Amino acid sequence: MSLYPWHQTPWQHIVSLYQAKRIPHAILIHGIHGLDNDLLASELTKSLLCLSVTEDFDSCGMCHSCQLYAAESHPDHSVVAPEEAGKQIKVDQIRQLKDVQSLMPKISSAKTVIIKNADQMNTNAFNSLLKLLEEPQENTTLILVAASMRKLPITIKSRCQTISVSTPDRSIAIDWLKQHSDLSEQDLTTLLNLAHGAPLAALTIGEEGIEQSKSVFSGMAALMRCKANPVQLSVQWQSFDLMSVLHQLQAMIQTKLVSLLDKQEIPDPALIKHYWGIADCIIHTMKLLSSQNNLNKTLLMEDLMVTIMQHASQIQQHQQ
Repeated sequence: MSLYPWHQTPWQHIVSLYQAKRIPHAILIHGIHGLDNDLLASELTKSLLCLSVTEDFDSCGMCHSCQLYAAESHPDHSVVAPEEAGKQIKVDQIRQLKDVQSLMPKISSAKTVIIKNADQMNTNAFNSLLKLLEEPQENTTLILVAASMRKLPITIKSRCQTISVSTPDRSIAIDWLKQHSDLSEQDLTTLLNLAHGAPLAALTIGEEGIEQSKSVFSGMAALMRCKANPVQLSVQWQSFDLMSVLHQLQAMIQTKLVSLLDKQEIPDPALIKHYWGIADCIIHTMKLLSSQNNLNKTLLMEDLMVTIMQHASQIQQHQQ
């Protein structure tokens, strides 16, 4: 089985469900991007379809079902995903599953469906999916893979059994990255921070992430000195993944706040207030950026930078 180290715990949970004959009709696999949870869904599907599955719920890899699945031509399996990167799953894609589910299995004893990026649907698609979940077909398992629980309606989440995939411990992630990269441990730690702890995302960012980290660090330092040009800096940062930039800014402010609060003497409330103001503005910008609204990213980042410098100016005056 080709699962990653961080998949082992959720997989054992799935195995326990199988051994107790409690595999639900709908499973929601949740975890941030960069953990390849599509792979976990795929391994689950192979085992559900396998004609000679072991007592430990491992697919045999040799039967007719496993061979068809490997060839991506299994008649009892369907995959639904956005037709284009960054686009939503369409309601017609979900409606078509009803026709598929009404059919009897042809090879295996069950039918399976994987819905990738299940959190990327509009209201109509979610409503159509809800009907499928409310009227589950016999011998059919729906497997949803999602990175954001916040974007899923409670009506969908409540009808699925959630399998959460957590980011691995830092030591496990670094050890894995060392086996797949020639970068130093310090650089790998930087990449892992940029990737929010997801090893595969860190590997994808690569050396470009190191340059991003240096650029964001120097830019933030200039903002805190009130010597940055928001227009130029906004253009520079937009050459990177903006959400990753914001997460790095957030981590920098959190580190500063922890440093201030850990001092032996009583922290200065006014100073803490302005750092919290910067942190709140970063979080607000992240929420706007992750919304479905078609925002002007240039203006959004410029507004953030102006706000940071306003707080930084107050911090400088307070420290004089």
